[in-house]
Amino acid sequence: MRSMVRGRKEAGYVEGWLSVLINTSLFIVKYLAGVMFNSIAVIADSVHTLSDSLTSIIVVISFWIAYRPPDKEHPFGHGRTEQVGSIVIGTLLAVVGWEFCVRSYDKLINMQPMNFNWILMAVLLTSALVKELLARFSLRLSVKYDSKSLAADAWHHRSDAVASALIAIGASLGRDVWWVDGVLGILISAFIIYVAVRMIYDSSREILGYAPTPDLERDIVNVVTSVSKDVKDVHHIHIHKYGEHVEVTLHIRLPPSIKLVDAHEIASEVERELKMKYGWEVTVHVEPHAGT
Repeated sequence: MRSMVRGRKEAGYVEGWLSVLINTSLFIVKYLAGVMFNSIAVIADSVHTLSDSLTSIIVVISFWIAYRPPDKEHPFGHGRTEQVGSIVIGTLLAVVGWEFCVRSYDKLINMQPMNFNWILMAVLLTSALVKELLARFSLRLSVKYDSKSLAADAWHHRSDAVASALIAIGASLGRDVWWVDGVLGILISAFIIYVAVRMIYDSSREILGYAPTPDLERDIVNVVTSVSKDVKDVHHIHIHKYGEHVEVTLHIRLPPSIKLVDAHEIASEVERELKMKYGWEVTVHVEPHAGT
């Protein structure tokens, strides 16, 4: 468990600082190219790339705070900072999606094509490729370590890759199909906003606490009822995640005639079994079964 936690923390730091380095480098290259060829679209895209450095810094800070040890004010640790960071990044991603949508709409209204230039094309396509590779790297880490903030940062990288690719497509087709950049921009913007809203929803759900899925609830009930035949019912199962630390509360019903010491032993055994299987910290509330 400790090695897993250490690996997760290091993954957050590596992804964050690598993103800052790559995004800052791409910003400099795209900004200089935009200024050299007087392209407002490329300059705007470079600023979007620089904004990705900010979100990656948020990832680093959220991981740093999340893995601070528990204290008097935060007895369950600081793990939920990562979810907060994910909400911040998701909000920034939604803003980026909206800005893309507005910019694309303006291009359609003004019938604005893109100007073609081979050097700009090379810069944009290289940027799109690098950012897509960075997005896949971040997504792979997010899946491996179940990290919402790394997933959010990955989608920020992907939005930048898409933006650069759209500008390149618009530049290559702009002379013959003037509207392609605007239409593609609106479609991609809608997708980016959807992803951002989904991130904010999922992270908020973990902060608020949630009931288990039907499959997980069935597994929990099976574990609990296997402890003792006196367990008549399992209900009110709540899961609260604090990063790697998970607190679970549930209620069980036992015969009203059972001795207090026996009820306590059953509850303790339920807590041990669930901790052994899932690694959770479990609190069991005992109630009398009205039917016995």
